[in-house]
Amino acid sequence: MQKQYKARQSVGRFNSGDIVGGLSDSQIQDLLQRGVIEAVEEPAKAKSVNTKKDEVETNG
Repeated sequence: MQKQYKARQSVGRFNSGDIVGGLSDSQIQDLLQRGVIEAVEEPAKAKSVNTKKDEVETNG
């Protein structure tokens, strides 16, 4: 998965809070150094719910 960046302030066609995309690596590095954008942390993967397949619900 590609790293994502969020605008900390308005820059070009992006407003503060927007996910920034379509920029070259050099543009991204420049904006990061200037503090205009920040890397978005990847959300922790949700834990899968463990279900027991051998349990069967019965009506009765």
